[in-house]
Amino acid sequence: MIISKKSVILLLISVLTYNTAAMALIYYLPRYLLYIGAELPIVQLVTTIYPFSMIFLPQLLGKYSDKIQNRYLFFILGSIGASLFYFTLIFTRDLVLITVILIFYGMCGASYRLNFTLYQELTKNNPKFVTFYNAISVFGWFLGSQIGGIFIDIYGISQIFVFLLIISLINVFIIIFIRENRNAILEHYNSEEVDNPELNNLTNVEKKNIISKSIYVALFARHFGVRPIITILAVLMSFHLSSDTQIGFLLGFNPLLQFFLMLLTGRIITKKNEKYILMIGFFLSSGAILGYMLATDFFGFLLSQIMISSSFALFWNATQIYIAQKTNPRNKGKYLGYANSSFFSGGFSGGLLFSLLLSFNPNYYAFMWIMMIFPLLSTITILMKFKSD
Repeated sequence: MIISKKSVILLLISVLTYNTAAMALIYYLPRYLLYIGAELPIVQLVTTIYPFSMIFLPQLLGKYSDKIQNRYLFFILGSIGASLFYFTLIFTRDLVLITVILIFYGMCGASYRLNFTLYQELTKNNPKFVTFYNAISVFGWFLGSQIGGIFIDIYGISQIFVFLLIISLINVFIIIFIRENRNAILEHYNSEEVDNPELNNLTNVEKKNIISKSIYVALFARHFGVRPIITILAVLMSFHLSSDTQIGFLLGFNPLLQFFLMLLTGRIITKKNEKYILMIGFFLSSGAILGYMLATDFFGFLLSQIMISSSFALFWNATQIYIAQKTNPRNKGKYLGYANSSFFSGGFSGGLLFSLLLSFNPNYYAFMWIMMIFPLLSTITILMKFKSD
């Protein structure tokens, strides 16, 4: 079932540590920028820069990794680069420099995500193991948001990058022991190709659109609307809640619930129902944004977090299982790259729009209703255009 059990386990541990640091950065960077004196529109603009590098790099790196048949090189470099990023931020409060190295951090993230391509290959595209990867990823988000909030309560927001650096260095150490097992992967692929040439032969599958383009459009529109809101979520909560530990719990509850939902949806997703699961997932994102607009206390934010976690668990798990089972070692990096590029380019574009709107009125709530429209467009796109075959 698994080509290398040791490498698969180490990949999952690496994903856990990397995402612990990454989510703490996403949630608490806005708080840090406010701490060093940045204005609200500037905070939104700077935090929007992070996905910029993810617009083109995932597909370019994915194609190149397909060509050279090497995934390990990319995610070890991405992990080392992320550590350098955290180390640099310990010593700077200059907004321009922070913005520049955020672009570098995005490049590192695009490179690191090639580990998912290798993981799918080592687990032979099994939906159960794709689900495990997604579940471990969001559990890392839980740890990052929860422990990050506690760390800030104890040591202050000024020391957040020390925490992120420590976690990142642990990840680098873990990756050193991962082996790609490329020959074993290709041997398995070649044997499967003989048994099922229509599915696995690249010459045949490239003659048709093996991945529905509606997936890319829906991912773009959903993240266009949601990413700017997620970026400032800790700030929104701080308007109504006074404890960083309480905020950390609410932020962490989102991925914790996703962890269990990922495991659940991985068992129920089939070709017959994946379209409907995608639609429900995208639709719930709009409901979550509405919830954030109306929330004024702990329980209001809790309900919104339940909706957003359900949303992501449903549409992201369905998307990754769908792509995994329709790709092979010769094109997997490219198509996973297309999906990541669509997702993050939506976040970057939505963040730019939100930043522009905030320049006219710095009140976040004045424009959140506009962002709520875009996940609805994702739902409609899947309804009208998505086909499993």
